Amino acid sequence: MIRTMATLLRRQGYAATGWRQVIAESGAPWGSQAHHFPGGKQQLAAEAVAIAGSAYQRMLRAALESSHPADAVLAWADLAASQLEASGWVDGCPVATVALEEAASSDTLAAACAIALTGWRDALTEAIAAHGAATPEAASLATLILAGMEGGLLLSRATRNPGPLRTVGSELATALRARLQPVSASSRGTGGATASAVPDTPIRYETGI
Repeated sequence: MIRTMATLLRRQGYAATGWRQVIAESGAPWGSQAHHFPGGKQQLAAEAVAIAGSAYQRMLRAALESSHPADAVLAWADLAASQLEASGWVDGCPVATVALEEAASSDTLAAACAIALTGWRDALTEAIAAHGAATPEAASLATLILAGMEGGLLLSRATRNPGPLRTVGSELATALRARLQPVSASSRGTGGATASAVPDTPIRYETGI
């Protein structure tokens, strides 16, 4: 049910996702939701956001360990744009979708989204700092990247055009190359991996991800 909820959240958001659809698509027996999620739909959504957020953070850390941040961000944007287009513009970000809908009205969902997004920002901050930026600058750049990527995803989804997300990725990569050292200890002697080092499946928010 958690995996199904995460998929539905990224495609149609919280309000449009009901228990009957979750049960039908997950194959779980009706009534099991009350046993596993006594807090109701909100509890299920919070757990789906948490699992998707943790999985995506692992993907980010793996990509950033094997690539310069500029290469990782550029590949991230290109792959996300390709996958969004291939999905027919339905596969957005489950965390951002829930945050936009529910953060103002649900403390539980706001907290789940904040924890996920903070984890992503921390992963970016650590990688950027490893390439020579002072921690405050690294944190600022990480915030810029995260805001840019989420905004680019929104623009591409709304316009049904991968161009905005790819433009954001290119501009962010240019900014990172201008401000960071080309190689750091985080590359572990690889000489800097190419953009293709970013894994494919995790960026799709697979929860099992």
